[in-house]
Amino acid sequence: MILFFKTNFKLTLLFLAINFSFNFSAQSISDIKNIKVNQLNDAEVRNIKNEMDKKNISFETLENMAITNGMAPADFSILKARIESLTSDVNATNVESGVTISEKPIELDGNAIKSSQVFGSEIFNSSSLSFEPNPNMATPTNYILGPGDEIQIVIYGMQEFSGSFAVSKEGKISIPIVGQVFVNGLTFEAAKIQIKRACSKVYSSLSSGASSLSTSLIKIRSIKITILGARKPGNYTVSSISSVFNALHIAGGPNNNGTYRNIELLRGNKVIKKIDIYKFLTSGDQSDNINLLDNDVIRIPVYENRVKIEGKVKRAGIFELLPNETFVDLLRYCSGFDESAYKANIKLVQNTEKELKIVDLAEKDYLSYSPKLGDVFKVSTILNRIDNKVTIRGSVYRPDDYAVFDGMTLKDLILKADGLTEDAFLSKAILIREKSDLTKEIESVDLRAILDESQSLILRKNDELVINSLFDFKNPEKLSINGFVKKSGEFPFIEKLTLYDLILLAGGFTEGASKTIEISRVIIKDEEIKDQIEKSIIINVDIDVSLQDQTKNVLLMPYDIVQVRKKPIFEAQKGITIIGEVMYPGNYTISSNDERFLNFIERAGDLKNAADVNSIYIIRKTDRVSTLGVEKIERKIPLEYEKILKRPNSNKNIVMKTGDKIVIEKVDNTVKVIGSVYLNSEIPFVKNKKAKYYINGVGGYGTNANKRKIYIIEANGLGNTTKTFLFFRKHPNITAGCELIIPEREEKKDNHIRKSIAELSVISSAIASLSFMVISITNVLTKD
Repeated sequence: MILFFKTNFKLTLLFLAINFSFNFSAQSISDIKNIKVNQLNDAEVRNIKNEMDKKNISFETLENMAITNGMAPADFSILKARIESLTSDVNATNVESGVTISEKPIELDGNAIKSSQVFGSEIFNSSSLSFEPNPNMATPTNYILGPGDEIQIVIYGMQEFSGSFAVSKEGKISIPIVGQVFVNGLTFEAAKIQIKRACSKVYSSLSSGASSLSTSLIKIRSIKITILGARKPGNYTVSSISSVFNALHIAGGPNNNGTYRNIELLRGNKVIKKIDIYKFLTSGDQSDNINLLDNDVIRIPVYENRVKIEGKVKRAGIFELLPNETFVDLLRYCSGFDESAYKANIKLVQNTEKELKIVDLAEKDYLSYSPKLGDVFKVSTILNRIDNKVTIRGSVYRPDDYAVFDGMTLKDLILKADGLTEDAFLSKAILIREKSDLTKEIESVDLRAILDESQSLILRKNDELVINSLFDFKNPEKLSINGFVKKSGEFPFIEKLTLYDLILLAGGFTEGASKTIEISRVIIKDEEIKDQIEKSIIINVDIDVSLQDQTKNVLLMPYDIVQVRKKPIFEAQKGITIIGEVMYPGNYTISSNDERFLNFIERAGDLKNAADVNSIYIIRKTDRVSTLGVEKIERKIPLEYEKILKRPNSNKNIVMKTGDKIVIEKVDNTVKVIGSVYLNSEIPFVKNKKAKYYINGVGGYGTNANKRKIYIIEANGLGNTTKTFLFFRKHPNITAGCELIIPEREEKKDNHIRKSIAELSVISSAIASLSFMVISITNVLTKD
């Protein structure tokens, strides 16, 4: 039985393999309607492309077949993209050698990193710079014809004729009636003359000018070339109008050790051209990019001299130099120094027979030094300092750094800074100088003597002149004004400043300012007076608050404190806000100091029908003192509206304060049940129903509910708790809009009791065991 199953299992696998192979090969153009584009692997895509090539089917024809057979246009776009991506790297195959020509830039592998750093390698790694010839361009007049080219001839005018003719292996084209014309090896321009001469013998109107002849090259032959020393060497079949650079790009450029400066083009076993790619890279010169002929060989020898330059140059990297080139040529290839390069001296690391050595290459040797194989040039950064500066700061019109010149004096520097300002302190300035050991020293300078040239001082580089202002020696004098003015605070003291001036600087009085103003003036003495108690004097001044009569104006002194007080009888209007279910909600002014809650409800047009009399409260801002200071907080004051109506003169009808908000909520016909219950929810309010009704409505008590501590918070904020007498509990009455709260039991005490009982049990057991042991020992001793 087991053998039977094993045999059948093998046959099943064989059947599946055959079926898979059939399905694999079934992905063909003839069955295009069944092709699942997203399920095709790379091999299946290549099979489709091969079938297109064999049957000479273009993408346009394939698209018509696909759309006609029901393939979505989006699926065909995906299929086309996959065919192009898999086959774009193969545009020709040499049957004899099997070498393919790549139109894509060749990906760098690990061994090509060194080559990728060489200047010039970038043009062979870019797909956008392939030098690929344009087959649609006009045929160059110097194009050499050969077997495989196809020429179109058109005669028009008095006589007419047209036809296309391929150049045979013998190098001839056969024109009906005219006969054979030999064109092999001729330039296209020379071939046109030869063809016209042969046709004129038959078409006589060509000679008289009554007819014209047009000749064009409609098909270009392929040629075979060989590339050696490239990253992908081999035999290639390319278009006959391909150039050297195009062929090099196809082969991936020189290999790791290949030269970029001395590439050889061999024709007929002779070197006919040496190609220097740097000519193209540095100046765009394509004179070396000549067209290829059949059987041409491009040979890339190994390089002779490569050097490296790094640091502050515009294009760091590895460069190949010819034997006669100098460091100046290397600078030209790397596009020169950048703006922060230190040019006077360059660090050069050279190879010796045993080790490396460092050489300083001076600027004067740039033109004479010929870089050697393996040289590394390191261009450093200039120092972040100025070599020829002096500085002037302080009371001049243009404080800044300035260039120092030989013989420059201190007066010259001051004049460069456009001279001294009016507040300059002339008796003494400070000159900070740098000594030979780079430490600092200070010299005092008499600016008066410098300016009248009775003294002169020659500057050195990095000197710094500091000129003080007269105001630098004075403490900033201030005075202040506070109270009922628009801009209270400190102001700078100014000579001859009066009280009226200061009030104007403060924006004038605010409403309620008193005409009596207090000035507090500090007593300043040079020496402490024995037994002096007074530290300041108080000056009271009555002024005209309209500021028209200045007869009592007072001259102010530094550090005066001016206090503008309030009129004794002035009281700014204060107000409250009513929001919610009244006829006229909004802001209301307090008309008297004892105006109460109920008065404002009456002024607001009384309550609306939707108002909940059990949900009225006041929000009041109060001060709270903490470690952070005094902060404003809001608290809620519940109001018992119905009791207030019965006793308007009671304390429940509270006196309103400035900033109070009276809130009248709408009727809320629900009860919120929260806490230790199975479901926190809201239950519709039913009059006269007890707490248990609402608790049952949310699934009953939780496992840890504390039934003795049930309490409610009414809609206006008042709280009510469960009352207990002996074994009887009376839960609070439930009102509309209230919150019924069932707290949890405190576990700590119970756990402590349980723990104590458990510990007591262990101790008791231990004592019992110990007692039993004592009794047993006693019995033994007694027997003995």
